[in-house]
Amino acid sequence: MAHERILPIMHTHNFRDLGGYKTTTGQIVKWGHIFRADKLDRLSKDDQAKLIQLNIKFDIDLRSKEEIRVSPDRLPDQVQYLFNPVFAQDVTDSSKNVDHLDQSLQTDPQAGLQHIQNVYHEMATSNAAAAAFQVIFKHLLSNDGGIVFHCTAGKDRTGMSAYLILRALGVDEKVAKKDYLLTNTALKNFLNGQQAMLRAANKPQTLIDNYTALWTAHSSYLSSALSAIKDHYQDVYHYLTEAVGLSRNDIIDLRKLYLS
Repeated sequence: MAHERILPIMHTHNFRDLGGYKTTTGQIVKWGHIFRADKLDRLSKDDQAKLIQLNIKFDIDLRSKEEIRVSPDRLPDQVQYLFNPVFAQDVTDSSKNVDHLDQSLQTDPQAGLQHIQNVYHEMATSNAAAAAFQVIFKHLLSNDGGIVFHCTAGKDRTGMSAYLILRALGVDEKVAKKDYLLTNTALKNFLNGQQAMLRAANKPQTLIDNYTALWTAHSSYLSSALSAIKDHYQDVYHYLTEAVGLSRNDIIDLRKLYLS
């Protein structure tokens, strides 16, 4: 049976299955259990029916209260919603339109890149972010059906969560990073459209480049988080056990549940 990595949920851009990745011990992450996504505020009835078909029981929303107020998730009754913010505000700027972006993004060509690198450093060192990741793992361990977790673009808060899950399951760092960067394929058409609109509006190239940086999964972003983890916790395993609070038995149980 063929499986799809990027799923055709029509009113999303970045809805993906984390299954199919091989671990360092040769096991495979099960398809159809763990999903990552961008915002779910425009789901049609057909999209919602697909969530039911995928046996998704939990929707873990990593966005801030303000993002949710503006764009609340649209879900079928069968899916239980959980508010689980990584940050109190959207520091990734994914939810801001161009007119509300910081003035520095119009003048400093490195502003977007540096801003998101700082966001990832904060994600790796923030107690609130670690607590949000802990909630995701808690629900994975409860194994009550499929889980989707998401933010606005499905690339930063979601990307970091997915990376940690894959690493906890024993997926090699390079493979987990490849999944992280797959966002750029998933968002390509959306980003091309946004860039075209900005050019048509005669926005400065510096702003277009910085906007692109905000909507791109860049290897330096993940590296910024991993560097902070190395500085504070030695490695990802110690981050998961010390900051996120997973026990050795939790990790063993996760692998029993989600590997084949």
